[in-house]
Amino acid sequence: MATHQHDSQDIRMINVVVLGRSITNLINLAEHNDLNIKVIEPHTIDDALLAIKAAETDVTVLEQHNEQINTDILCLVLATNYPLNQTIILSDKVPDFEQLKATGFRARGYITPPQHDKLVKAIRAVHDGEAWLPRRLVADMLNHFAAGDLG
Repeated sequence: MATHQHDSQDIRMINVVVLGRSITNLINLAEHNDLNIKVIEPHTIDDALLAIKAAETDVTVLEQHNEQINTDILCLVLATNYPLNQTIILSDKVPDFEQLKATGFRARGYITPPQHDKLVKAIRAVHDGEAWLPRRLVADMLNHFAAGDLG
């Protein structure tokens, strides 16, 4: 990961790949010089995986609904084939246990429309090893795990 000297502090560059051009509209790059953002428009999961690996991606941001690629499967494939990457999914509704389960429990964050202004904060949190999940989803996960219902 590259570092650059800035105001006497080291800034860690976070390599972010986004699938979906509308996502970049949510990030004011002038204000976030620690994000190295690359937009890709792959037609297959294999193409996406190659582009994400080539970019040495730290965090991938996916739109939940993509005409070309099933984002749940891509999330699972990324976790299996490129474990250094963390995935955030832009969802049009509050995610539930079944949505997270569809990713193989590999999505590290979900951003709903009311949270679009928090995307950069979520990217940084996920990059730092945290999850960006709604509290209700976390409670639902704990209930499923306690009941031994992991799917």
